[in-house]
Amino acid sequence: MASKEDDDACLYAMQVSTSHIFPMVLTAAIELNLFDIITSTLRANRDAYVSTSEIASQLPTKNPDAPSLLDRMLRLLATYSLLTCSVRTCEDGRVERLYGISPAGKFYVQNEDGGHLAPMSLINSPGNSASAGVWLHLAVLEEGNLFEKAMADLSEITMKKVLETYKGFEGVSELVDVAGGTGATLNMIISKYPSIKGINFDLPHVIQHAPSYPGIGHVGGDMYASVPKGDAIMMKSICHNWSDGHCIQILKNCHEALQQSGKLIIIDYVMPEAPESTDAAKFVSTIDNSMLAIFGGKERTEKEFEAMSKRSGFSGFQVIYRVYNVLGVVELYK
Repeated sequence: MASKEDDDACLYAMQVSTSHIFPMVLTAAIELNLFDIITSTLRANRDAYVSTSEIASQLPTKNPDAPSLLDRMLRLLATYSLLTCSVRTCEDGRVERLYGISPAGKFYVQNEDGGHLAPMSLINSPGNSASAGVWLHLAVLEEGNLFEKAMADLSEITMKKVLETYKGFEGVSELVDVAGGTGATLNMIISKYPSIKGINFDLPHVIQHAPSYPGIGHVGGDMYASVPKGDAIMMKSICHNWSDGHCIQILKNCHEALQQSGKLIIIDYVMPEAPESTDAAKFVSTIDNSMLAIFGGKERTEKEFEAMSKRSGFSGFQVIYRVYNVLGVVELYK
C-alpha cells in the first residue's frame, strides 16, 4: 500500500504534467478582457461577485453556451487565487458559481495609469514563446503516438491505485468495459479477479488490433447503439470526452444492458463544486479546460454526475472512492 507521501507526490507530478493549460486559460481570459469586465461590473453593481451570464452579456458573442464555458475558465483561475468565488444554490437545485476579483487578480486589471501585469503574461504565453524548437524535436524524434502512450501510462498509474482500495469488482461474474480500447485496463482487473469473465467493447477497427488476454473476449460495436449485457459495466475516462447529451445516451444503453441487480462503474475525474486552491482542484480544472479546448468534453461535479444518472434511469448513485482525490470511482445502480 502506497503511503500518503507517495500519493501526494503522484498528484503533484500529474498536475505539473498538465501545467501548460493554466497559461493558455489565463491568456484567453486576458484577451477576452475578463478581469476588467468583472471589475467594472462589480463597481456598477456595488457587489462582491458577478455571474458568468452577466460577464458573457458584455462579450461580442451570441453563443448560448458562453456562460458555462466562461465558468470553466474562471473556476481554474479561482483555483490559482486570481479570482474569488461564491457558490449559491438556485431554486431549481442548480449550483451557480459567482466570481469576484482577488487581491492577486487586481494586478490583471488595468488601472488609471494603464499599468497591469496582463501584457507580461501575454508576451510569455505559449503562443509567443520560442517553442518552435520543441515541435522540431518532436518531429525528428517522435515514434508512435505520444498521446495514446500518455493516456495509457496515466491509466495504468490510476488503475493500480483503484485496485489497491476499491473492492467493487468482488463478486462480479461478467464485466463489460465500454470503450475499453485494446483491453489493457480490463486485463489489469481480470489479473486480480480471474473468476470474472471480461468483455472488452469498442469500435471494430479498435479491437481488431487488440492482443489476446486470458479471460477476456473482444466485442466490436457502437456504444451509442447498444452495449453488451453483464452484471457489471465499467466506463473509465469516457464521460469526460462527451457532452451531457451524448453521455446520457450511453448511460441509457448501459442501464438497458445491465441485469436487474447490476451496477455501472464509472471511473472519471470529479470536480469540486466550488474552486479550491488544492493541487487536486487545480489538476481537475486544468484537465477540464484541456477537454474544452481539444474534445469539447468536460469534467463534472458529483452533483452533475448524479443528475445524469437519474436522467438515464438509474435509481441509485454513490461515489465509492477517490483516487489521489481527483479520480472518482462511482457506482450507479439499476
